[in-house]
Order: sequence, then C-alpha cells, then structure tokens
Amino acid sequence: MSISVLILTKNEALDLPGCLESVKWSDDVHVLDSESTDDTVSLAHRMGAHVTTRPFDGYASQRNFGLKLPFKHPWLLILDADERATPEMTQAIQTFVTQAPASVAAARLRRRDIWWGRWLKHAQISPYFVRLVRLGHAHYEREVNEVLTVDGEIHDLDTSFDHHPFSKGLDHWIAKHNVYSKMEAQVIAAGQVMHPS
Repeated sequence: MSISVLILTKNEALDLPGCLESVKWSDDVHVLDSESTDDTVSLAHRMGAHVTTRPFDGYASQRNFGLKLPFKHPWLLILDADERATPEMTQAIQTFVTQAPASVAAARLRRRDIWWGRWLKHAQISPYFVRLVRLGHAHYEREVNEVLTVDGEIHDLDTSFDHHPFSKGLDHWIAKHNVYSKMEAQVIAAGQVMHPS
C-alpha cells in the first residue's frame, strides 16, 4: 500500500506493539521517539519500524520534524502509540489515496475513544481529526494543543481509527491532562493568540 506511517512515542512500550501491529500493512513505518527510557525503541526495531530519536522541544516542533523524515510514499498516516488503525479504515484510506485528485491534500478520520473495550460514542469533543496528509502540504502550529494546517482541500472519510487513552490507567490520563492544561495556561498568560481549531 502506498501509504507511509508516522508514530510519535515517549515511553510507549505498553501501547506501541498494538499500534505497530495495526499498521503492519505498510512497508514504511517510522517511529519518532522523544528519548524514551523504557523498551519503546527496542520494540520498534524488533517490529521492523524505522526509528528516529530526537529530544522533545514542543508538540508542534516534534511533529513538524516528523513530517520531514525520509518517507517512501507521498501519503502519510499519523498516529499516536495508543491509537490503532482498524481494517475498515485501512481499506478506506487505501481507496482514497488512489483516487484523490491533486487538489486534495489531507483527509479527516473519525477517532473513537475506547474505555474498557467500549466506544465512548457520546463523549467526543470533535469527531474528526486530520490524520492522513499528502507530504509537503501540511505543518503544525501552536506548541500546546497543536493544530495541523493544510495547504489544499481536506476530505472527510466515513471511517474510524481507535484511541485507547486510558490504557495506562485513569491516574495517568488525569496527570497527562493536568500537564496539558498547565501548558495551555502558560500560552494564554504569555498573550499568544489561540489558533481556531
């Protein structure tokens, strides 16, 4: 399939194997790791991914660096380690990239948050996320709650990937979002204008 994959990691030894397993259809999977101290990097190597390690210096900065890795294909699927490509999504994006006109630069996919094996169907803030991009036509802005800006048309696909935000436990989820909220408050206090989502 002519789609490359980018997975961003930091100490994701628990979740990364499942993510990599879900994208084994791609012959060009890249892991961009933020200097993990667990087995993330060795797991990625063992499962056949290309691994690049880079110190973390901000969410947008890290993701923009990832967009410039030497990918094999013109289309890129972007996932986090706690996300999974579903078979239905895989088929849909494969069909999409073979038919998308040159004016289309990205696709939005629906994200399904999973809790104890159940889709939290009515708990989504926004049901669609840009996760499939034509390389060279997208970049990230804002270091906190980063926004992907696309140069070209964006198409909505009626398909989903699965997100397991509670895989490390509820305490981990709360602590992570406490970090996000503190960083967002610092952005606002510094007078930076919030980018529309």
